Amino acid sequence: MKHYPWGALFKGIWRTLLALAVTTGFVIGTGILAGGPSFTWLAVGSALSLVAAVPGYLLYRLGAPDHTVGNRVVMLLVLTLASWLAALLVLPAYMSREGTPTDAVVTQVVRGLSSVSEERFPAYRVADASTGKDLGRLRFLDSEPKPGDQVRVRVDPRGWFNVTVVDPTGRFIKLTALVVGVLGLVALFLGVGGHIPD
Repeated sequence: MKHYPWGALFKGIWRTLLALAVTTGFVIGTGILAGGPSFTWLAVGSALSLVAAVPGYLLYRLGAPDHTVGNRVVMLLVLTLASWLAALLVLPAYMSREGTPTDAVVTQVVRGLSSVSEERFPAYRVADASTGKDLGRLRFLDSEPKPGDQVRVRVDPRGWFNVTVVDPTGRFIKLTALVVGVLGLVALFLGVGGHIPD
Protein backbone atom coordinates (compact mmCIF):
# COMPACT_ATOMS: atom_id res chain seq x y z
CA MET A 1 0.00 0.00 0.00
CA LYS A 2 1.43 3.34 -1.06
CA HIS A 3 1.45 6.03 1.61
CA TYR A 4 0.84 9.68 0.78
CA PRO A 5 4.13 11.65 0.86
CA TRP A 6 3.19 13.95 3.72
CA GLY A 7 6.82 14.82 4.36
CA ALA A 8 7.27 16.07 0.79
CA LEU A 9 3.99 17.99 1.01
CA PHE A 10 4.98 19.87 4.17
CA LYS A 11 8.46 20.45 2.79
CA GLY A 12 6.93 21.92 -0.36
CA ILE A 13 4.62 24.17 1.67
CA TRP A 14 7.29 25.69 3.91
CA ARG A 15 9.87 26.05 1.14
CA THR A 16 7.35 27.73 -1.16
CA LEU A 17 6.11 30.07 1.58
CA LEU A 18 9.74 30.97 2.35
CA ALA A 19 10.37 31.63 -1.35
CA LEU A 20 7.28 33.87 -1.54
CA ALA A 21 8.32 35.73 1.64
CA VAL A 22 11.82 36.41 0.29
CA THR A 23 10.38 37.50 -3.06
CA THR A 24 7.96 39.84 -1.25
CA GLY A 25 10.84 41.42 0.65
CA PHE A 26 12.72 42.14 -2.56
CA VAL A 27 9.52 43.40 -4.19
CA ILE A 28 8.99 45.95 -1.41
CA GLY A 29 12.58 47.15 -1.80
CA THR A 30 12.32 47.54 -5.57
CA GLY A 31 8.90 49.15 -5.21
CA ILE A 32 10.37 51.79 -2.90
CA LEU A 33 13.03 52.51 -5.53
CA ALA A 34 10.41 52.70 -8.29
CA GLY A 35 8.41 55.22 -6.26
CA GLY A 36 11.40 57.58 -5.97
CA PRO A 37 11.49 61.22 -7.02
CA SER A 38 12.41 60.78 -10.69
CA PHE A 39 11.76 58.63 -13.74
CA THR A 40 15.27 57.26 -13.36
CA TRP A 41 14.26 55.65 -10.06
CA LEU A 42 11.08 54.35 -11.67
CA ALA A 43 13.11 52.68 -14.43
CA VAL A 44 15.73 51.30 -12.01
CA GLY A 45 13.12 49.95 -9.58
CA SER A 46 11.07 48.38 -12.35
CA ALA A 47 14.16 46.73 -13.87
CA LEU A 48 15.34 45.38 -10.53
CA SER A 49 11.85 44.06 -9.76
CA LEU A 50 12.20 41.73 -12.75
CA VAL A 51 14.99 39.88 -10.92
CA ALA A 52 13.43 40.18 -7.46
CA ALA A 53 12.00 36.67 -7.89
CA VAL A 54 15.41 35.03 -8.36
CA PRO A 55 16.42 34.66 -4.66
CA GLY A 56 13.00 33.24 -3.76
CA TYR A 57 13.06 30.97 -6.78
CA LEU A 58 16.48 29.58 -5.82
CA LEU A 59 15.19 28.79 -2.33
CA TYR A 60 12.22 26.97 -3.82
CA ARG A 61 14.38 25.07 -6.31
CA LEU A 62 16.84 23.94 -3.63
CA GLY A 63 14.60 21.13 -2.45
CA ALA A 64 12.50 20.35 -5.53
CA PRO A 65 12.96 16.96 -7.25
CA ASP A 66 14.87 16.90 -10.55
CA HIS A 67 11.82 15.71 -12.51
CA THR A 68 10.07 19.08 -12.20
CA VAL A 69 12.16 21.04 -14.75
CA GLY A 70 9.10 22.33 -16.61
CA ASN A 71 7.50 23.24 -13.30
CA ARG A 72 10.60 25.25 -12.36
CA VAL A 73 10.53 27.27 -15.59
CA VAL A 74 6.85 28.13 -15.13
CA MET A 75 7.49 28.95 -11.46
CA LEU A 76 10.28 31.40 -12.37
CA LEU A 77 8.10 33.11 -14.99
CA VAL A 78 5.14 33.38 -12.61
CA LEU A 79 7.29 34.79 -9.80
CA THR A 80 9.01 37.25 -12.14
CA LEU A 81 5.75 38.63 -13.56
CA ALA A 82 4.19 38.82 -10.08
CA SER A 83 7.29 40.59 -8.75
CA TRP A 84 7.24 43.24 -11.45
CA LEU A 85 3.52 43.93 -11.08
CA ALA A 86 3.64 43.88 -7.28
CA ALA A 87 6.52 46.38 -7.23
CA LEU A 88 4.28 48.84 -9.07
CA LEU A 89 1.67 48.48 -6.30
CA VAL A 90 3.96 49.55 -3.44
CA LEU A 91 3.75 53.28 -4.17
CA PRO A 92 -0.05 53.63 -4.60
CA ALA A 93 -0.80 51.28 -1.70
CA TYR A 94 1.47 53.23 0.64
CA MET A 95 0.38 56.67 -0.53
CA SER A 96 -3.33 55.88 -0.32
CA ARG A 97 -2.82 55.06 3.35
CA GLU A 98 -0.02 57.37 4.49
CA GLY A 99 0.07 60.20 1.93
CA THR A 100 -1.15 63.63 3.02
CA PRO A 101 -3.74 65.25 0.68
CA THR A 102 -2.38 68.63 -0.43
CA ASP A 103 -3.37 71.39 -2.85
CA ALA A 104 -0.63 71.95 -5.40
CA VAL A 105 0.06 74.19 -8.40
CA VAL A 106 1.67 73.01 -11.63
CA THR A 107 4.86 75.03 -12.10
CA GLN A 108 6.34 73.29 -15.14
CA VAL A 109 5.62 70.58 -17.69
CA VAL A 110 8.75 68.51 -18.22
CA ARG A 111 9.75 65.45 -20.22
CA GLY A 112 9.33 62.26 -18.15
CA LEU A 113 12.04 60.27 -19.93
CA SER A 114 14.80 61.75 -22.04
CA SER A 115 14.33 59.05 -24.69
CA VAL A 116 10.57 59.53 -25.00
CA SER A 117 8.74 62.51 -26.46
CA GLU A 118 7.16 65.00 -24.09
CA GLU A 119 3.80 64.65 -25.81
CA ARG A 120 3.52 60.95 -24.93
CA PHE A 121 4.97 60.92 -21.41
CA PRO A 122 4.77 64.37 -19.82
CA ALA A 123 5.54 64.90 -16.15
CA TYR A 124 4.29 67.84 -14.13
CA ARG A 125 6.48 69.60 -11.60
CA VAL A 126 4.23 70.81 -8.79
CA ALA A 127 4.61 73.05 -5.77
CA ASP A 128 2.60 73.39 -2.58
CA ALA A 129 -0.17 75.93 -3.25
CA SER A 130 0.13 77.54 0.18
CA THR A 131 3.90 77.56 0.78
CA GLY A 132 5.32 77.40 -2.74
CA LYS A 133 7.58 74.50 -1.72
CA ASP A 134 8.55 72.26 -4.64
CA LEU A 135 6.92 68.82 -4.24
CA GLY A 136 8.52 67.04 -7.18
CA ARG A 137 7.19 65.56 -10.38
CA LEU A 138 3.68 64.26 -10.75
CA ARG A 139 3.31 61.31 -13.11
CA PHE A 140 0.51 59.57 -14.97
CA LEU A 141 -2.32 62.12 -14.86
CA ASP A 142 -5.59 61.55 -16.68
CA SER A 143 -5.77 65.23 -17.62
CA GLU A 144 -3.10 67.57 -19.02
CA PRO A 145 -2.88 70.61 -16.74
CA LYS A 146 -0.87 73.66 -17.75
CA PRO A 147 1.52 75.71 -15.62
CA GLY A 148 -0.52 77.63 -13.06
CA ASP A 149 -3.33 75.07 -12.88
CA GLN A 150 -4.19 73.70 -9.45
CA VAL A 151 -4.24 69.95 -8.76
CA ARG A 152 -4.94 67.86 -5.68
CA VAL A 153 -2.07 65.56 -4.74
CA ARG A 154 -0.77 63.30 -1.98
CA VAL A 155 2.58 63.98 -0.36
CA ASP A 156 4.58 61.42 1.59
CA PRO A 157 5.23 62.89 5.06
CA ARG A 158 8.30 60.64 5.44
CA GLY A 159 9.80 61.74 2.15
CA TRP A 160 10.27 58.20 0.83
CA PHE A 161 8.09 58.48 -2.25
CA ASN A 162 7.41 60.87 -5.05
CA VAL A 163 4.23 62.96 -4.98
CA THR A 164 1.17 61.19 -6.41
CA VAL A 165 -2.36 62.02 -7.46
CA VAL A 166 -4.85 62.33 -4.62
CA ASP A 167 -6.45 58.95 -5.41
CA PRO A 168 -3.52 56.69 -6.38
CA THR A 169 -5.52 53.45 -6.33
CA GLY A 170 -7.69 53.36 -9.42
CA ARG A 171 -9.23 50.65 -11.55
CA PHE A 172 -5.86 49.67 -13.04
CA ILE A 173 -4.29 49.22 -9.59
CA LYS A 174 -7.16 47.02 -8.40
CA LEU A 175 -6.88 44.86 -11.51
CA THR A 176 -3.10 44.60 -11.02
CA ALA A 177 -3.58 43.58 -7.39
CA LEU A 178 -6.04 40.87 -8.49
CA VAL A 179 -3.57 39.55 -11.08
CA VAL A 180 -0.76 39.52 -8.50
CA GLY A 181 -2.98 37.63 -6.04
CA VAL A 182 -3.86 35.01 -8.65
CA LEU A 183 -0.21 34.63 -9.65
CA GLY A 184 0.70 34.21 -5.98
CA LEU A 185 -1.78 31.36 -5.63
CA VAL A 186 -0.47 29.78 -8.84
CA ALA A 187 3.08 30.02 -7.49
CA LEU A 188 1.98 28.40 -4.22
CA PHE A 189 0.35 25.45 -6.00
CA LEU A 190 3.30 25.10 -8.39
CA GLY A 191 5.75 25.24 -5.53
CA VAL A 192 3.99 22.70 -3.35
CA GLY A 193 3.21 20.39 -6.28
CA GLY A 194 6.79 20.57 -7.47
CA HIS A 195 7.98 18.87 -4.30
CA ILE A 196 5.59 15.92 -4.53
CA PRO A 197 7.32 12.89 -6.11
CA ASP A 198 5.67 10.96 -8.95
